[in-house]
Amino acid sequence: MKTKTLKELRESRKKTQEESAKEFEITKEYLSMLERGERNPSDKLKVKMADFYNVSIYYIFLACDETKRLIEKQKVN
Repeated sequence: MKTKTLKELRESRKKTQEESAKEFEITKEYLSMLERGERNPSDKLKVKMADFYNVSIYYIFLACDETKRLIEKQKVN
């Protein structure tokens, strides 16, 4: 099974960044950085997100780590 990024999970719920950020008690800007793999959330936030999307922490953040690696690879090229 392919893991989904935070953005894909959010969009599957038909939620805007603003709506999701409010749910997670973070700013829209911070959520945007998380979705792009530019920041690592606290363990508490990871649990909250996994519970909200009804998936494991591993399922979400394996995808985030992969996104971050791809972004770094693009910067090098």
